[in-house]
Amino acid sequence: MPPIVSSHAHAPRLPADWATRPAVARIVDYLTGGTDNYAADRALAGQLEEEAPWLRGSLLLNRLHATRAVKHLADLGFDQYLDLGCGMPYANQHPDALHTHDAARAVLPDAKVRTVYVDADGPVYGHAQMVLAEEKGTIAVLADATRIDRLLAMPQVRSHLDLERPVAVVANNLLPWVDDDAAHDLMTGLHTHLPDGSALCLTHAGLDLARETMTALSAVYQRGGIAFHPRTRGHLRSLLGPWRLTLPGIVPTEVWGTAHPRYGQMPPAGDWATYTYTAIAVKGESRCPLT
Repeated sequence: MPPIVSSHAHAPRLPADWATRPAVARIVDYLTGGTDNYAADRALAGQLEEEAPWLRGSLLLNRLHATRAVKHLADLGFDQYLDLGCGMPYANQHPDALHTHDAARAVLPDAKVRTVYVDADGPVYGHAQMVLAEEKGTIAVLADATRIDRLLAMPQVRSHLDLERPVAVVANNLLPWVDDDAAHDLMTGLHTHLPDGSALCLTHAGLDLARETMTALSAVYQRGGIAFHPRTRGHLRSLLGPWRLTLPGIVPTEVWGTAHPRYGQMPPAGDWATYTYTAIAVKGESRCPLT
């Protein structure tokens, strides 16, 4: 069945169980200081934090990393972005934690940065449409990001992005919420349908970075009706398939800046870790240094 698409600024009708069924985007919103969440989201978030007290800090650090990664891509000249699984708009945006279009424009202020935000959750899309798509050069679409052929064929997307030119795909915290088949199809579909020179930026929960805790988190999510798929570094590499990794490869998110010190994160005091992997990969030849 083709994805539902709307170009109107109004949010789709809310499902009957919207407020009583926890949702990933609203859980992240709550854990990062937002207010677009409900009791069910907060309750499940509390159970998650019992298993992983570092979860709130990890989400915040990954948000900071996402801004730095997009700025790095903008430095390389990317002015077209496809943000998959965009989630709720940031509640507490500041210069170090920007939405994709703002991060790119911070580096390319005079460029015509074009951004497409995508989410499959109707009400989440509604928030993105009302907040993110109000910005110049941005649109939001309601679609299943794993059906990349259908997504890129949408008239809204094709009229907004020049698919003959390189596109930077932002897929932060997306793959853990889809199964292996869908993740593989998405990675190969992006590589097949996007032009040479395109880039892919992602973050992903690392099973081998905290195996016992990640297994416990999966169980908590499952009790809430949500499938969570943390993966090992090797598994993630296999999913990337033909994508060519740039330096420093697939690394814990907090380590990524060692190869790009201009955009490296300054760690907070004390012990810290994100327990997630990150990578930037490219299709074909690129100006990025390759591993």
